[in-house]
Formats: sequence, C-alpha cells, structure tokens
Amino acid sequence: MTENEKVHVKTGRSEEEKYGKYKWLRILIRRNTEELREIKRMLRGMRYEQRRQDYGSAYLFDLVCRDSRDGAILDVLREAGPNGMLPRDIYAKVAKFGLQYHHITRRINRMNKRMQNEIGQRVADKVGRNWALSDFMVHNWMAKINEVETEK
Repeated sequence: MTENEKVHVKTGRSEEEKYGKYKWLRILIRRNTEELREIKRMLRGMRYEQRRQDYGSAYLFDLVCRDSRDGAILDVLREAGPNGMLPRDIYAKVAKFGLQYHHITRRINRMNKRMQNEIGQRVADKVGRNWALSDFMVHNWMAKINEVETEK
C-alpha cells in the first residue's frame, strides 16, 4: 500500500447509536438498579450476621448517645428493669441535666432511630405507657457489667 491509499477501517457504532439515546439510558438505569438490588441483598445478609453477634457496650454507647443527657436516660432505663418507667418518672431523675418532660420520649425515639439505621435493633421499647430497655440492650449492658466485674 502506498501512502496515498487510505485504509478503510470499519468502526462500529456506539451502543447509544445502536439503541437510541433514551433507550440506552433506560438500559443503563436498569443495570444500575439491578446492581443496587444485589448490593442491598448482600447488606441484608451482613446485617443478619451482625444481629447474631454481641456488641461492645462502648460501641453501642457511642452509637446511640450524642451527649451526656442521652447517657443519663439510658442509665435510668437500665435501673428501671424490664417493667420500664413512665417518661415523667425518667424526667424526675434526669431533670438536673436541663431536659424538659417532652424531651424524654423524643430523645428515646431518636436513639432508637440511630440504632435501627445502624444495626437494625432498638434501644428501648414501649411497655404499656412505660419505656424499657429492649432485650438486645439488656443483654449488652449485662455484658458490660460482667466485663467491669471481671476486670476488678
């Protein structure tokens, strides 16, 4: 071949040209959606495994409590036992922290939401009108007490 002769190399069309712009975008969106579903499926499996393991109480405390007021509410709920306490009784014990009566339920709900989003468990459950620590938290707080007793 000489320099003047041009080699005709057949170039393929892009996927967008083959399918059309909007149809190709729908195909890409469908692929991404399927990948996201697969990732969510894997995460659900990992969360299921996480639920079966024990967590350190320090991790849970850092996860749930944003300040000392949340910690005080948790301590009061732990002392209350399985029957729980009314929000006004909790308020009576933590009033020195500057909380209002209506802040108690709001803070417990926020702690529940943070923990539910992170590991799929709840901090406290309603027992009638009372708030009580969930079985998950009782188990992990008991692990904390046992750790402290064995270290002494």
